[in-house]
Amino acid sequence: TLQQHLKSVLVFDGAQAAYYGQAIEKPHIVIVIVNWDSLDSHIKATETPKFAAHGSSFRSKLIKDNGTGTVFHVPFKNNMLDALQPKTSAGTIGDTEIVLAHFQPSPLSQGAKDAILESFSHVEPVLERHGALTSYRNGWALESLDTPLLEKGGEKESGGKCDVYVCLTGWDKMETHVKFMESQDFKDNQHWYMGVEGLRGSEIVHARFYEV
Repeated sequence: TLQQHLKSVLVFDGAQAAYYGQAIEKPHIVIVIVNWDSLDSHIKATETPKFAAHGSSFRSKLIKDNGTGTVFHVPFKNNMLDALQPKTSAGTIGDTEIVLAHFQPSPLSQGAKDAILESFSHVEPVLERHGALTSYRNGWALESLDTPLLEKGGEKESGGKCDVYVCLTGWDKMETHVKFMESQDFKDNQHWYMGVEGLRGSEIVHARFYEV
């Protein structure tokens, strides 16, 4: 099972915590997060025969038939709150919005990434004003990922590789998040996200995470 798989990951040095959740809008999508004390610890673990065998078993058992999976790594920064903390009840981590914002051209310069983060930082005080947050983390994925399929001429096509900004925002409950999205405060400040140069597209889902 998924829980057994994640428990076996946590035995490796440097693995601190593991969480899983099902996307509310797309129940066929399961999101897994493993926190490591450093990228080096994670890399060392993946280089062991035990981890390699473990990963092969996981893929064969949990990604069946035409299922696919995407793995990427994010050194999170600008942490207003500890991500995925605290628990709300019985191992539940609350409702979390997961945003993957795709940018081109890839790779972006460090200056371009810093400018994008500076624009996004204007939203952080807005989130704080509305309270009820259980977590907030953001950062850039180390890997370039495929951009979401976009409509063009009545057909869907991929736009190639993108640099991906990842943001996790946890709320005490989904109703609080919906209320924030409907607020005038959010509407007055959403241009800091939507108007950023180079934004190719975004993937946004919501999930209730559980700690292993």
